[in-house]
Amino acid sequence: MRQKLFNVFLTCLLCLTTTAAAFAQQSVKVTGKVIDSTNEGVPGVNVQVKGGSLGTITDIDGNYKIDVPNSKSVLVFSFIGYETQEIAVGNKTVINVTMKDDTQLLDEVVVVGYGSARKGDLTGALTTMKPDANDAAKVTSIDGLLQGKIAGLVVSSASSSVGAASSITIRGASSLRGDNQPLYVIDNVPQASTGEFGSSAISGDFQIAQDPLSSLNPSDIEDITVLKDASSTAIYGSRGANGVILITTKKGKEGKAKVNVNATFTIANASRLLDLVDLDEYAEYQNSRITDGYYPFYKVGDEMRYVYNDALKNYNPNDPDTYNLVYYRNWQKEIYHSAFSQNYSVSVNGGGNKTTYYISANFKDINGTVKQTGLQQGDLRANLSSQLSKTVKLDLTLSGSLRRNDMMAGGNTLGGATGAISRTALDYAPFEKPDNDPSLTGENKTNVFSWLNDYVDKTDDKTFKGSMNLNWKISQFLSYSLRTGGNVNINNRKRWYGMELYQGMNNDGYLAQSDLNKSNYTVENLLNYNTKLGKIGTLDATAGVTYDQYSFLNKNVIGNHFTFFEFRENGLHVAGNTQYSTPTQKDYQLLSYLGRVNVNFLDKYLITASIRADGSSKFSKTNRWGYFPSASVAWRLEQEEFLKDVSWLNQLKARVSYGVTGNQSIDPYSTFSMYGQSTNPVYYADGSGNLQTSMVVTNLANGSLKWEQTASWNVGVDFSLFKSRLSGTIDIYSKKTTDLLISRPLPGSSGFSTTYFNQGDLKNHGVEFSLNAQIVDTKDWKWSLSGNIGANKSKIVNLGLLPSDWGCMGERIGYEGTSLGDHFGVGNAFLQGEAPGLFWGYVTQGIVQTEDITADGVKYIKPDGTEGTYKTFSGKNPTAGDVKFVDINGDGKVDANDRTIIGDPNPDFTYGFQTSISWKSLTLTASFNGVQGRDILNTGIRYTGTPGQKSNNITRDAFHGMWTAETPSNLYPSSSYVVESVVMDRYVEDGSYLRCEDITLNYVLPKSWMKTIGFQNASVYASVKNAFIITDYSGYDPEVNSFAFDGLRPGVDMNSYPKPRSFVFGVNVTF
Repeated sequence: MRQKLFNVFLTCLLCLTTTAAAFAQQSVKVTGKVIDSTNEGVPGVNVQVKGGSLGTITDIDGNYKIDVPNSKSVLVFSFIGYETQEIAVGNKTVINVTMKDDTQLLDEVVVVGYGSARKGDLTGALTTMKPDANDAAKVTSIDGLLQGKIAGLVVSSASSSVGAASSITIRGASSLRGDNQPLYVIDNVPQASTGEFGSSAISGDFQIAQDPLSSLNPSDIEDITVLKDASSTAIYGSRGANGVILITTKKGKEGKAKVNVNATFTIANASRLLDLVDLDEYAEYQNSRITDGYYPFYKVGDEMRYVYNDALKNYNPNDPDTYNLVYYRNWQKEIYHSAFSQNYSVSVNGGGNKTTYYISANFKDINGTVKQTGLQQGDLRANLSSQLSKTVKLDLTLSGSLRRNDMMAGGNTLGGATGAISRTALDYAPFEKPDNDPSLTGENKTNVFSWLNDYVDKTDDKTFKGSMNLNWKISQFLSYSLRTGGNVNINNRKRWYGMELYQGMNNDGYLAQSDLNKSNYTVENLLNYNTKLGKIGTLDATAGVTYDQYSFLNKNVIGNHFTFFEFRENGLHVAGNTQYSTPTQKDYQLLSYLGRVNVNFLDKYLITASIRADGSSKFSKTNRWGYFPSASVAWRLEQEEFLKDVSWLNQLKARVSYGVTGNQSIDPYSTFSMYGQSTNPVYYADGSGNLQTSMVVTNLANGSLKWEQTASWNVGVDFSLFKSRLSGTIDIYSKKTTDLLISRPLPGSSGFSTTYFNQGDLKNHGVEFSLNAQIVDTKDWKWSLSGNIGANKSKIVNLGLLPSDWGCMGERIGYEGTSLGDHFGVGNAFLQGEAPGLFWGYVTQGIVQTEDITADGVKYIKPDGTEGTYKTFSGKNPTAGDVKFVDINGDGKVDANDRTIIGDPNPDFTYGFQTSISWKSLTLTASFNGVQGRDILNTGIRYTGTPGQKSNNITRDAFHGMWTAETPSNLYPSSSYVVESVVMDRYVEDGSYLRCEDITLNYVLPKSWMKTIGFQNASVYASVKNAFIITDYSGYDPEVNSFAFDGLRPGVDMNSYPKPRSFVFGVNVTF
């Protein structure tokens, strides 16, 4: 019996032990935190026990806790927008998870014109990017975020000066006018073009376009969407021909307040300074021109002796009174310096279940690498969202920016050393001339110190923006949105030329002041209908009415003949003479009706169609309205039965689209007769005998002007493979612009110089390819690589003009571009059947050698390989050491009739690629961009790369390769050559390049440290921007287009500055 009882006891004990063990396994508790790639907690993540019903969700801070059945349980973490992750519990009681963005989630919502759409439902060509927080902190404007990141998008800079605007083109130029900039829409409010700025009253001036987008703090940007094809942009009608860039700023997130602080510190230096001659070489260069034995320079030991021009014959090496000792100065190093900059951003976001907020402030103090250039700016932003009721939501955005910009980098196109400080630094002799030097007359008095001491170029800019979006969900299917907003910009620029500068000497002081006031506002009424089409699909329809009004007023005044100079740029009231120019006013309105329908059948077949009607006050009543339709279809092949079992294929979508967009980029009153004061005033006397100035017609009316229209096709494929580890896009497009708005010259008998016509067609076609790869993706190691390439070809199909004489090129249809200034003349041609803006000038063949000169003239090789001769160039007899030209038409003389095509400023293709390598909390990223097959007209070669009587200072290569009787080089002319004021192929260079735009090393500090000090996360990083460039271009920088907003002078480098190389150190903290 005892044995039986003992056996029963053991059995019960075993059962209890087993039960206890089972119970112990059921009571395993797991806690942890779920964060995203920025180390912020993710609320609302589903945490589920795989195969069971147990589950929970993360709280506001991303924390969770859950009881799991046993150590063999598997937790599943899922949330829309992120990849689902499965993690075995094992013996862990704390499981922290970093959610990974689902790079190919088809339900992701992206912003499109006048609404949003599922990523999988898109039928057009567009690219969406979310700026990295550190990248945003390192740039001053959004062009720095886009460069090299998007296929078909090209960024070119008019100047590397701080605060200068960059030109952005998408898929080539759609117009032959200057403003080919895309439309920017920030929080639903269209912005004025970046190419629309206040012109100056200074003759020959090309004012640096100040960047209107710099008032937007890049750290405030949530995402950027670039719309490329007409199916995406046609909804914007008359403003969509050049592409559309949609920018959405950050909004508040529900939860307790989170504070983010970002600070960057930058040290910048000028890169790629030109290698000019030193003092010894300069002296030898100048002495080489002397034929009578009386030299201006003598090198004695370590001394360089300089003799004045009026005392050359009096030089006595034993008498110090007959010469001056001079010392070498590298003037480039006098104007460029190491510049320290700082940028601080702070933001706060949070809110409850009904109201959220995002508030930010930014201050930047940027010093330029050119002395006395810089930018000080302060920005404020408040974005508020409020759920007023179950059916009504209100979004408000308010922002303001105050900016002061010092722009020593002013310049003009008149040529010469006094045009800008950059030209003075290159052209001036490499020593400081004594004050009593008799050669210091006129413009020779202007040196680098003259600019630094007596030139002021300051701009004060105030920008205010606001928008409101009131959304009313009328029913389950119907909603209404009222969107309204506007921008106000006040820009005041003052430029002072004192008595040390040539412009000031000639005018007893010279002050130019421009005051620009720009504003625009928009009102949009949108109705959206969304419903299911039974079980076969969905329908989304949008209809709307919008109204836009733009105002632009620019006033210019010039003051001179000062007797009191101390007030400088603030001394207009003491000017002896003031000249007020006629104000430039550009006001116009746009009334629009729009509609769009999106249909999704079976989640496989997608159709989008839109129509927009625009009525613009720029055109007469008979041509006021333009109509812009579009249609596109897409096929999601991965949803088909025959591909559903292909495990390595995640997405395969084919797209086709067609659409029409418009362009109205002419001045608002171009179609009407305008009255004003003529440049040659007509005077008359009133009844009392008082002198009066008559008003005259200044613009010839043309009521037949109408919209430019751009029709485009696009065929594309989106794909994603191997669990989205490899994804990409291919697009092939063709677009044709008809009824080009062209300003054409008129015969003098008409009484007018020019007027606008609708004449001609322009065609662009190209291909774009983007690829993203997650090559390594393990727990500790990650490596990603992305790249893009875009090739675009432009062609002027028709100009609607009669053939005219183009010299050696025969009868051609075309017209000349705008003059590049007194030292060059016209450098661009626009010819039917050719790419726009081709460089036009003289062909050369090295240097005239002594044996080339014959009784018949100078020998040269004809294009057919035979020998020819010419006797004169521009009416002058060439000599040995001159530049040798080619007599294209073979008439024995080289003149304007021998000009031909000598280069192409349109690139063959552009590209960019980025890579990121991570090990645990350490990440190294690098970004590259490049251009291939683009020519640049480098005007600097005329001055520093062409030895001669008109070139004061030259490069070391030009000096050592200069023609002399003893060393008859075929590379550079002699020091006695007299260069003509023409464009020649010697000035055209290959501007292809590959630039390492950015290298960044980022380290995320350990979370244990953060908990100790109460931070959520923190990172520190170091970057090198413009780390290096590979190019054969001899100028400062190949990424330049001095007339970026003037379509009639593309591809020109004039008075540019070296792009800085910057070393950036930053810290990003969230608490």
